[in-house]
Amino acid sequence: MSPRVVLLLAVLALASAVVPCLAQVDDPTQIPLEGRVYKIVDGDTVVLKGGETVRYLNIDTPEVGRPYADEAAALNRKFVKFKDVRLEIDVEEHDIYGRLLAYVYVETEQGWVMVNLELVRAGLARLLFIPPNGKYRGAFETALQDAMIHRHGMWGSIGGVLSVADLEAKLVEYTNEVVTVQFEISSIATDEDGETHVGPAESRYGFHVVFSPLCELPTLVAGDELTVTGELRCKLREGPYIDVTSLDQVQTGSEILPSTG
Repeated sequence: MSPRVVLLLAVLALASAVVPCLAQVDDPTQIPLEGRVYKIVDGDTVVLKGGETVRYLNIDTPEVGRPYADEAAALNRKFVKFKDVRLEIDVEEHDIYGRLLAYVYVETEQGWVMVNLELVRAGLARLLFIPPNGKYRGAFETALQDAMIHRHGMWGSIGGVLSVADLEAKLVEYTNEVVTVQFEISSIATDEDGETHVGPAESRYGFHVVFSPLCELPTLVAGDELTVTGELRCKLREGPYIDVTSLDQVQTGSEILPSTG
């Protein structure tokens, strides 16, 4: 890993250490709905005393038998088993299976935490927003970005900085994993949806980076070196790409880019 990437990750680690939990209500003890957890079903589902099943909002942990399913269930167990919890409801209270949908808060030695968010922060849950629910979306996306960049949990299986050639040589292996790719910018184009597509001079399968219109665009110049960290995705017509929604994911030239968070 290059010294610049190491420095970037160090700066991000320091920043994340002082960012407060934006998805926690001011005083969880004022949430009227509460219960005691008696059973852990998996990473995102528990059963309360009395038999009510609670499904955690905004997240989806790996299914039983899949990688990181045991780790997600273990962390969930550590947080809530046999403990009293507060249950914050969003717009829709139950899913189609009759499970209560909630943000689950528990008191720890460090204070109250939302377990849903901590599972994302640990890299043990993906995001799952099902309308009309979706409160705290921004905080969940920030937690996911932090987990991806710092390679926590399921996002830590691939390390090092890859060239485009290295990436495309193992495209199947790297797809849906978090990778760091470094390349020289050759093309920059903004489409009708406001997304900016940035690509290298040489790419066998059309690898590129997509900057969201909601992300403050850094100064990009053809010939500059760009280093990007994110989840590699692949679509038949678009080829392999990484979505950039935060400047925390990128570094260009010799400068460390400021975070927009």
